[in-house]
Amino acid sequence: MPVLLLALLASCSSTKSVPQGDYLYIGGAIKVTSTDQNTKTKDLESELNAAIRPQPNTSFLGLRPKLWIYNAMGGNKKTKGIPNWIKTRLGEPPVLLSEAHPDRVQGQMVNRLYNNGYFSPTLEFKIDSTGKRKMARVDYAATVGRQYIIQQVQFPQGNDSLALAIRETEPNSLLKVNDPYNLQTMIGERLRINETLKEKGFFFFDEDYLIFHVDSTLNNKVNVYVRIKDTAPRKALIPYRYQQVSVFTDYSLTDSIGDSSTPPVQYKDYKYYPDEKTFKARTILNAVFIENNDLYSRKRHLQTINRLMDLGTFKFAEVRFTPLDSIGLNGRLKADILLTQAKKKSVRAEIQTVQKSNGYAGPGITVGFRNRNALRGGELLLINLVGSFESQISGDSTSSGLSSFEMGADAEMNVPRIISPFDIRISSSMYQPRTRFMLGFRFIDRQEFFQQNSFNFEYGYSWKQRATTEIVLNPVQVTYARLLNTTPAFETAIEERPFLARAFDQQLIIGGNYRLVFNTQNIPGKTHQIYVSPGLDLSGGLWGLFYRVKNKRPADPDNPNQFRGQTLSQYAKVDLETRYYFNFSEKLVLATRLLGGYGLPYGNSRVLPYIKQYGIGGPNSIRAFAARSIGPGVYNPNLLTEGGDPVKRSFSYFDQTGDIRIEGNAEVRFPLLDPYLKGAFFVDAGNIWLVNEDPTRPGGKFNGNFMSQLAIGAGAGLRIDVQFFVVRFDLAYPLRDPSYPNGGRPSSGLFGNGVLNLAIGYPF
Repeated sequence: MPVLLLALLASCSSTKSVPQGDYLYIGGAIKVTSTDQNTKTKDLESELNAAIRPQPNTSFLGLRPKLWIYNAMGGNKKTKGIPNWIKTRLGEPPVLLSEAHPDRVQGQMVNRLYNNGYFSPTLEFKIDSTGKRKMARVDYAATVGRQYIIQQVQFPQGNDSLALAIRETEPNSLLKVNDPYNLQTMIGERLRINETLKEKGFFFFDEDYLIFHVDSTLNNKVNVYVRIKDTAPRKALIPYRYQQVSVFTDYSLTDSIGDSSTPPVQYKDYKYYPDEKTFKARTILNAVFIENNDLYSRKRHLQTINRLMDLGTFKFAEVRFTPLDSIGLNGRLKADILLTQAKKKSVRAEIQTVQKSNGYAGPGITVGFRNRNALRGGELLLINLVGSFESQISGDSTSSGLSSFEMGADAEMNVPRIISPFDIRISSSMYQPRTRFMLGFRFIDRQEFFQQNSFNFEYGYSWKQRATTEIVLNPVQVTYARLLNTTPAFETAIEERPFLARAFDQQLIIGGNYRLVFNTQNIPGKTHQIYVSPGLDLSGGLWGLFYRVKNKRPADPDNPNQFRGQTLSQYAKVDLETRYYFNFSEKLVLATRLLGGYGLPYGNSRVLPYIKQYGIGGPNSIRAFAARSIGPGVYNPNLLTEGGDPVKRSFSYFDQTGDIRIEGNAEVRFPLLDPYLKGAFFVDAGNIWLVNEDPTRPGGKFNGNFMSQLAIGAGAGLRIDVQFFVVRFDLAYPLRDPSYPNGGRPSSGLFGNGVLNLAIGYPF
């Protein structure tokens, strides 16, 4: 009884703002019947229901909460301040019967039936209203016969070039004999023919020049005749070829083509303006797919623009086509490629707070130099100088204040072509392939532990076959790091943990890495978006094979083979990152991520090099735990005892690395104060493990109980999103800590056992 009374009160409140003589529109439905038993009436009802307008007020269990809020905050009366904000943001005005226009909806439904091959239908509507409740609905009823099917499709006749070109497309036609008549299929067929003709030189043709004549006088069958309109201009009926192609690399929007008094450089069949002092003709023309005597192709046209813009050296790229004769009927085009240069050089400095996965944080500075045309061929040169001073911020007395200094430099050259012993030109892609060279140096001074310098070099390729797929292939990767000075504390640490000694010793990496990225996040309007990125990292394979043949013995971790006195790491490492985004709406998103990784040391190595091992936890990982404070497995360095008492070790973060990683994250993102303040609820889970048993880290090896060893955390966050960067605050609480038998975690700090994360950007 109370529930019934509540519903009645809500119903009365719903019609409070309905004008006199009108009704609250509460929706409608369509019922379809057919004289043909094979007609799928349910599918038709779904199609026709989409034509019913307008949508009634939002309802839940028969109640209309948004309309109730609108009425409670003043309804149709003018309001100001907070009541007006609540009414307009959280409420909605009543949808009225006078806005439904059932006669218009009836006409749209009839059109939809015709478009689906149901000719001569009958369709009626009925308004059901009650004066006492001031509510009304509109119901529709349709009766259809048998759906018409295609009996014959005839393409243009004649021997002119256009008719012949259209008939050549017939095998790929969307119009099939015995298929149902459907207007959308015919629209798609017109677009398909136009796209095909654009690859056959018909530059001036347009899909609007095609018309379909449909003979529906047959018994539930139609004949479709594809014809060219008589009003189509003559130049649309002939194919065009390029006769003159010119490239202007210094074009300005205020320039007129042909104003240059300097004669062009003649490179092959191209006229190249103004000279090669800024850009080499050969390199720029590698991105041009428009050639003399070729038929016009829209794909090659767009590919040329995309490739030139992808060089990164031009602000604008345009191809301007002009018929070579005054009336444009000789089938010859002049193509002018107009390029506006971007700023060549730039310097950028950043002062930032550095927070690393090993628990160090502090101020840092990065100075970067960028040259977009380093060798006159669109090469991108990047030079970065970095420096930082960091302190251990774990918060305990044994480790706080430990400082670290780091400085380094790296240079990267991206060349917009494939550099290899073979002549490779990826001509099918819309994107520019690149060859990348990178050389870097780092010096690290961990004042309480060690000094280390490292060098790394990479040579590889990257290219996109399409907008959603990128391939990164680095066949050469060399990393060399060596310890310079070590302290007694560090010597003690590696003496207690032999795996650390091996991990730090094996810092010569010679191998390669490979990664594939499939990403649909940049496609707007998709409800389901996916990111998948598998990767493979190898070291020492070819070298080990060569050494085995040379020395006639395999590598042995206890007696490793060496290269110039340095033990070379041998391992294979596989990674997979997947993300899935479900967009409930433009601003309400469920985002999920799954990370997996497996590193297998072999030959010379019993452990992965330290820089290649996995760590877990932190603001972009499991946010309820500090960086590298989880695992491996159920291992807890802080529960090791000396004389029966727990000991907190200042270098414990060295221990918490592994060879295997499993991690999953999920969060719901929603707007708060749109567009700049957003919120999220999230849950994270994961851990790392060892491939081989390590006596100094009991419980760290991977086993069949790995699911019960996952660390789990959950929390909520705020994000300040100002388009070009995001500041993120996430407060997370641990739900399970695998290093504690009862899954607990000591409570401490301002937020109890919670962890407040401050970060830049979204975690994934």
